[in-house]
Amino acid sequence: MNFTAHVQSRFLVRKGSTDWMVYDRELKGPAQLERGGRFAEKLTKEQAEHIKQALTDALSAPAVNARAWR
Repeated sequence: MNFTAHVQSRFLVRKGSTDWMVYDRELKGPAQLERGGRFAEKLTKEQAEHIKQALTDALSAPAVNARAWR
């Protein structure tokens, strides 16, 4: 048998009280676009999806670069 674990992404687009936000599962709150910067909240769904993808891509980029140096 082959069992594979489902990996949850760190960032999740979800509905806030009135608008959309990007939730950071690691920080347990709204994602920050940059350290000390604004939070990814009060967005349209399209803006939230775009920001989620950008944050996810930014997290995976260092891992890809590290493998290239081996």
